[in-house]
Amino acid sequence: MFTEDKRNYRRMQVNATAMLTTIEPVAGLTYTAECVDLSATGLSLHLDDLLEPDTLLSVDIASTHPSIAPLKATAKVIRASKEDDGTITAGLEIIEFN
Repeated sequence: MFTEDKRNYRRMQVNATAMLTTIEPVAGLTYTAECVDLSATGLSLHLDDLLEPDTLLSVDIASTHPSIAPLKATAKVIRASKEDDGTITAGLEIIEFN
C-alpha cells in the first residue's frame, strides 16, 4: 500500500481501454472499461457493469497514449456509482504494479 498522502499525486486524463479480471470475491469475471483518469495510486473508469466496492481486480491497460506505458496492476474498487445519465463509473486504488 502507498503510505504517502495520495492527494499529492498528479492525475492525468486518459482515454485508454482497460481489461479487468476479478480476483476476489469471485475470480475470473472479466470486464472491459474505459480508463478516463490515472495517477500513481489509482484510476477512474467508465464501464458497462456496476462493480462492488472492495472487489480485487487484475487491471491491464494497453495504452496507445504516447506518454503512458502499458499498465498491469492489482487494484481494489473504492467507489462505484451509476450517474443520472446512465454512465457507470468506478474508482480503483492501485495496490501493486505487476
